[in-house]
Amino acid sequence: MILIIDNYDSFIYNIAQYVGEFYPEIKVFRNDKITLDRILSLNPAGIIISPGPGRPEDSKVSLDIIKNESDIPLLGVCLGHQGIAYGYEGEIIGAKNILHGKASIIHHNSKDIFEGLSNPISAIRYHSLVVKRETLPDTLEITAESDDGEIMGLKVKGKDIYGVQFHPESILTQEGKTIIKNFVNIVKKRQEIKHSDKVSSRIKEIITAVSNGEKLRREEAREMMDYIMQGKATPAQVAAYLVSLKIKGETPEEIVGSAESMFNSCVRVETNIYPIVDTCGSGGDKSCSFNISTASAFVVAGAGVAVAKHGNRSMTSKSGSADVLEKLGVNIQLGKEEVEECIREAGIGFIFAPLYHPAMKHVAPVRREIGIRTLFNILGPIVNPAGVKHHVMGVFSKELLELIPPVFNSMGHRHSLVIHGEDGMDEASIEGKTYVKEIYEGKIVDRTFDAREFGLSGKIQNLKVNSPEESAKIILDVLKGKEKGDARKAVVLNAGLAVYAAQDIPLDKAFKVAQESIDSGRAYATLEKLITISNRKI
Repeated sequence: MILIIDNYDSFIYNIAQYVGEFYPEIKVFRNDKITLDRILSLNPAGIIISPGPGRPEDSKVSLDIIKNESDIPLLGVCLGHQGIAYGYEGEIIGAKNILHGKASIIHHNSKDIFEGLSNPISAIRYHSLVVKRETLPDTLEITAESDDGEIMGLKVKGKDIYGVQFHPESILTQEGKTIIKNFVNIVKKRQEIKHSDKVSSRIKEIITAVSNGEKLRREEAREMMDYIMQGKATPAQVAAYLVSLKIKGETPEEIVGSAESMFNSCVRVETNIYPIVDTCGSGGDKSCSFNISTASAFVVAGAGVAVAKHGNRSMTSKSGSADVLEKLGVNIQLGKEEVEECIREAGIGFIFAPLYHPAMKHVAPVRREIGIRTLFNILGPIVNPAGVKHHVMGVFSKELLELIPPVFNSMGHRHSLVIHGEDGMDEASIEGKTYVKEIYEGKIVDRTFDAREFGLSGKIQNLKVNSPEESAKIILDVLKGKEKGDARKAVVLNAGLAVYAAQDIPLDKAFKVAQESIDSGRAYATLEKLITISNRKI
């Protein structure tokens, strides 16, 4: 709020109107209707002291404000200008020329409130008093002078306190509105600095708490992630926070709060289709397998379940989902409208993470430089811009298997599965047990199954690839029905889980639905549709 002190002068209306064009929050008080204590309690962002009759020593609270020497930006006009000089022990004397509504040529220093103005300017003067040049205190500097040698502008050295003897609010003052705008900009800049200082202090508080092993509340984690996503945390602060969190160990509350912030800053993919599912996993299992979850997504979509596949290029594996989709001919560089169109028409759309999380630009350099797994490796797979409430997420460790389910619950997931293979895979495994955390309507249930129970067992050695090209070939062979071995089993196993989560049907039936999607040709047809639709505008 900018506070305007009215020294009983009609020009106050012009001043308030000008200020209001650039700063909507204004309060106006007459000089005998408010006290200094009340003003300080209001904590204004800036103060303007208006023109008025009489001498500055009689201007009541106007002079109290000036003598208080606060750090609040201040602009004094005419009587307010004289008050600044008087308050800083300057001398006020009669002017050589008494002017009332007369124009003068004003030369200025082109800085601060005069920045960007023509030099000189023509300004309107209404005054019989001036600041005496010969006894001007060292605390004040002259910023403008008239063609008849009078002081027309002052600044308190080291402070954002400015005075002008002429009337910038007069319609006849050349570029007077710019002077007011410049002062408002000074006020805004000071507010930004103050806010930045507060934010920096708050960031340090949060980092200190985490480094001391304290758990953050959900809202605190969201607050910190907001600062990071908005670029308000320095690279050093981001690194300190991420490393401290990792050492302490992330909690579900911290992950949920962070995910909420990240979701709020992403580009949203919006559809009216329900249910819609994601198969994006954590990655990082070092199995070097082909892109099972990506292949599964086409099988799920072929079974009539809409898929919003979130993914990225490879970070730790031989082939990321984005890499293999490009090899398959899918255009991954799509905006939200194009992805929404793909989901509507093909039943599946690929959300290429870098395009949908622009705020990650504030984090990417830090992640590269510190080179360790951080909170963002957890957040990446779970913050789907389509806001899915059905997700089959494979994780590479038992720690994540415990950590993610309460996060999904807090994020309002209706039916999702977090899975981890006994062999360490971040997929449902065809070799050995698969550990499952089932999130269903607010409850979390532990499950374990073995692929042998469903005739889908095999060897993970047979799933390995060395490149996106090899992965693409296997996916094509599976979707076309050419591949009948372990690769197909892995896809059916994982696709069946997604169908189960989306359609609430028995697990054995869900696996049959997945097989039928492949055998009927619908899974491969879905891939062909996505290729066609995603490339329409190239």
